[in-house]
Amino acid sequence: MDIIDGIEWWHIYWVLGDMPRHARHRNVVKSPPCSGWQHAAVIRGEKRSTIFCPFSMEAHTVPNGAGELTGAKEPRDPMPKARLVKLIQDKWKECQKMGWSRDYDTAALVLRKLGAEVPSQIMKGGEEDTRKKGGKETASKLLKPVKRSSKRGKFLEWFLEAGGSCSVREAMAEFGMTRSNALSYLYMIQKDHGIGYVLVGDIATVTLPDGCDNPFDSGPPPKIGETEEADDDSWLDGPVETEEDDDSWLD
Repeated sequence: MDIIDGIEWWHIYWVLGDMPRHARHRNVVKSPPCSGWQHAAVIRGEKRSTIFCPFSMEAHTVPNGAGELTGAKEPRDPMPKARLVKLIQDKWKECQKMGWSRDYDTAALVLRKLGAEVPSQIMKGGEEDTRKKGGKETASKLLKPVKRSSKRGKFLEWFLEAGGSCSVREAMAEFGMTRSNALSYLYMIQKDHGIGYVLVGDIATVTLPDGCDNPFDSGPPPKIGETEEADDDSWLDGPVETEEDDDSWLD
């Protein structure tokens, strides 16, 4: 049952531990949020899909043939979009206040797809995380224009349209990338173009060099299939990584 395009709402049957050999559906998640029936959001993929439980803020990516999906049932009642948004945002704040590690990246992706605000990252005790976690200095001048049609160009333009400061998790949800990918884009924009950034808590702020009002190229858009090697950032779009990834090399 679709909530919106890209987000489905299903009744999932979770099985704790190993499945019996005679079971019709072969579940693959060994440590689900509960045992038995529970509603969950599903983000479909071509070969694998992500099941996100808004009640526990846990996510599991499984093959499309997994028992969790093939054995899912359509809920009796629909889940209104506004209700799901409030549920996730409330659970987000509750888990953050208690200092619990949860799948905030997937939660941010779901909220973004629902057109809702992604909450700020906070620490145990309910205080907003204002620790400076890294960054790179702004160059004295723009090293070279950013190709607006490139991936990094679209990434930078999105930041600038928001006033220069955005949540890293919101950027992840907007562009469907991992945390390491998002930080890598900030790093490459500084390295190749001289546009600095600072990371405070979960908020990244980009800064243009003095006298630079427009960091983008003014040339004609590229022809179909044409790509400049210098701005080909496809190597950044690697596999999904975990929250504990070591991004210290970017700082």
